[in-house]
Amino acid sequence: MDELTKAIEAIDLPELVARLWPESGARPGRPGLYRAVWRGDRHPSLSLFRARGVWFFRDHATGESGNAYHLLLAAGLSKAEAVAILLGERALPELPREKASVPRKRQGSGQNTEHLLREAQQRLRACPHLPEVLQGRGISLREAVILGMGLSPEGDLYLPIYGPQGEVVAVKVRHLRPREGQRYRYLQRGSGTPPWYGPGYGQKKGVLVVEGELNAVALYLAVGDVLDVVGVAGVNGTLPSPDGRPIFLLLDGDEAGEKAAGRWREELGGAILSPLEGGDACEVAHARGREALRKEVLARVGEALLTKEEFE
Repeated sequence: MDELTKAIEAIDLPELVARLWPESGARPGRPGLYRAVWRGDRHPSLSLFRARGVWFFRDHATGESGNAYHLLLAAGLSKAEAVAILLGERALPELPREKASVPRKRQGSGQNTEHLLREAQQRLRACPHLPEVLQGRGISLREAVILGMGLSPEGDLYLPIYGPQGEVVAVKVRHLRPREGQRYRYLQRGSGTPPWYGPGYGQKKGVLVVEGELNAVALYLAVGDVLDVVGVAGVNGTLPSPDGRPIFLLLDGDEAGEKAAGRWREELGGAILSPLEGGDACEVAHARGREALRKEVLARVGEALLTKEEFE
């Protein structure tokens, strides 16, 4: 193995990003979603994650991905500059000092939400296969890791709820099996029902608002290159604020979804898309594949654009 390859495999990519671009929000040793500040990224859309002991990146806005060397090239450095940095031949800035913060504690527990999520993320990364709680959802283990999900010791899913700026505003727990008749709960009480915003939110020409956060994840993976995706916590969850862009509303085809559609339309405007055939977005992605989900959704969006003057 040559020296450059050894350096790439040994480097802490979040630490490197934090040193070179402190405004990115990256923190040493921590996977997550950060800002690609070298291209003026306003909303976090840069995923840093570890696989097989090596750090990688994926820029959700540009589609670029790879290891530390590829990230430096994507950021505009020359090959010689990238090699010099990775081999330690170029001095790097000191790490920015972290601001002291007051940890948010879960009621009834001495552990804060951030710590619990971090432990859950480590547990999911160590899984040899897709956990049962994610089976049938149309989301792979690697994608779940990249999007910051975690796993509890009991096998429940921890889903970080990202705000429009890419910050974690809450953590929603999807129980492997319902507890006291409930499938979902929030890790911290008082979180409200904030919507889930897909990475890189704010950069597309239209917004797809969908019922259910995991459905939104499936749709982000399917059409996130075309539309910003927002997932609402059920039919009665908090809706996003419209920002003047075309909005498309996708709810389940059950009675609750039909009743809520009019209220969503009244509050957000936009066009109501007809429910998907064969279930919700996760079910369609699992049963028929992501490309089928993409085609079905974009066909509905295209029809709305052709038939609604407000979207012309």
